[in-house]
Amino acid sequence: MRILALTSKNSGVGYHRIMMPIVHMEKDYALITDTISEEVLEKGYDILFINRFLSNITLNQILEWRTKYKFKLVVDNDDYWHLEPSHQLYERYKVNNIPEYIINYLIEADLCTCTHSRLADEIYQYNKNVVILPNALPYGYEQFNDEKIDSKLVRLFWSGSGTHKLDIAILKNPLKRCSNLPIRSVIAGYNDQEKPIWDTMISTFTLGLKLNPILYKYSDVINYMNAYKDSDIGLVPLVDNKFNSMKSNLKVLEIASKKNPAIVSCVNPYLDMPVNYVKKQSDWYKHIKDLTLDKSMREESGNNLFEHCSKVFNFNDINNLRAETFKKII
Repeated sequence: MRILALTSKNSGVGYHRIMMPIVHMEKDYALITDTISEEVLEKGYDILFINRFLSNITLNQILEWRTKYKFKLVVDNDDYWHLEPSHQLYERYKVNNIPEYIINYLIEADLCTCTHSRLADEIYQYNKNVVILPNALPYGYEQFNDEKIDSKLVRLFWSGSGTHKLDIAILKNPLKRCSNLPIRSVIAGYNDQEKPIWDTMISTFTLGLKLNPILYKYSDVINYMNAYKDSDIGLVPLVDNKFNSMKSNLKVLEIASKKNPAIVSCVNPYLDMPVNYVKKQSDWYKHIKDLTLDKSMREESGNNLFEHCSKVFNFNDINNLRAETFKKII
């Protein structure tokens, strides 16, 4: 099985959904690149594997090459294509017809893959050949180990992008109640190009810099987990809407890699996991206080989460299913 995988080396989605799975997959040969041409295709590939759609080449060209070079087109999605109006990329998606591009790729794909059943149901409207391949991390390997930095204070940790401004806002009032706890806030993913958004997020998550904050800047995909070494409790606030429900549970999987407990909004995609759920706003403070002051509870909760994710979202098992699925279509 020869695979041509297209993604950007700086893409987090590409790293988790294409690069890492393909590198660890059993295959005859794979080329992971960000460009495609006839010169590349002439070398012969069984599968062209992409995430969502290609922006630098037309779908018609891909279809012409598929006919000529006899490869199968596999399109992966780990997100929903219809954004909420409150999303900072909503206008860009609308003006550039991005949902239409994504849907057209779904229609033409020989195989569609995605992260869970809710997203599969949406894809099924356009393509009946869809397989669920959940996100997973190779625990114990590369950057996904349980190594941590010592700290006298219990660290509340969050990592993400500027698209989570409304999610972080959920924590504004609960964190005000935490000022007397022996904690520090650690926030990762800072991007200079989104400074106004990040200034607001940092102010909220650090209680105006009063929670002994540590800030980690945006890191490349093969090193981004280094920030998690500086963590004890993962916070995962998420606004409850359809777009967010289509996300994957990757944030919780990352927290589990450090055997940390997670305090999580009780919404999809985080349901049915051994985390500390927030069903009402006061639960944030309750869980933060309990886990901060009770080390044994913190360790037990973190170990339970790690064991669950290691078993239910086992990287090797899911990647073997991916390989078997690819082999079937060729």
